[in-house]
Amino acid sequence: MIDTMFEVLSLLKSCYQPLTWSLITVLVYVVSLQIFRLLGRRSFFHPLLLCMAILGLILFLSQKDLAQYQQQVALLQWILGPATVALAVPIFKQLATIKRRGPALLLPVLLGGIVAPISAVICLYWANVDKGIQITMLSKSISTPLAMDTARLMGGYSELAAVIVILTGIVGAVSGPCIFRLLSIKSQEAQGIALGTVAHAIGTAQAMQMSEKSGAFATLALCVNGVLTAIILPLLFLWLG
Repeated sequence: MIDTMFEVLSLLKSCYQPLTWSLITVLVYVVSLQIFRLLGRRSFFHPLLLCMAILGLILFLSQKDLAQYQQQVALLQWILGPATVALAVPIFKQLATIKRRGPALLLPVLLGGIVAPISAVICLYWANVDKGIQITMLSKSISTPLAMDTARLMGGYSELAAVIVILTGIVGAVSGPCIFRLLSIKSQEAQGIALGTVAHAIGTAQAMQMSEKSGAFATLALCVNGVLTAIILPLLFLWLG
């Protein structure tokens, strides 16, 4: 009986830190989202930017090591994969429009998926950056789980891929609405395709904040670009290697 009690206490103790930090992370994001809405949904106050800043301050004040924090919130990272299934909902709601557009939707996704990573790799090539980083950069415009696996298969750095993907998404989500206004791009379909193709899940979240239609087309672009990139890049490197 006493051994059983000690086992239960040990289990509760082992679960305490992960549950606490996961809860803190979720609460910080909820607060960041509310601030974003109160400030008029301006892209420069994107909830992910606020969330990162607040969490960074909390980790600094609590003197929590970043590697330890990542271990504590591993469950949230794992949920990223299955959570993408929910992206099927906005696509279903806009299915009639998507069918009407047909194969024409695939061309901008394909072009964007090619131009975005290659242009970044060219810049890194001229800067004489490590080849592993160049390879990792190729997966910068797909969702984090796909990017990490793809980078690892190609000989890149999976952890760095996660960082690059997040930064790409934030830059896309923040700059996207500004570019749309500057170039007078008012088509919700075009806005969604652009954000989903280049800025993956974070850009898709931004598109959903803009309108349901933009969110649906961003989701479609995210899925198509992610699958094509994850399949084509490793095959290409195997063929060239």
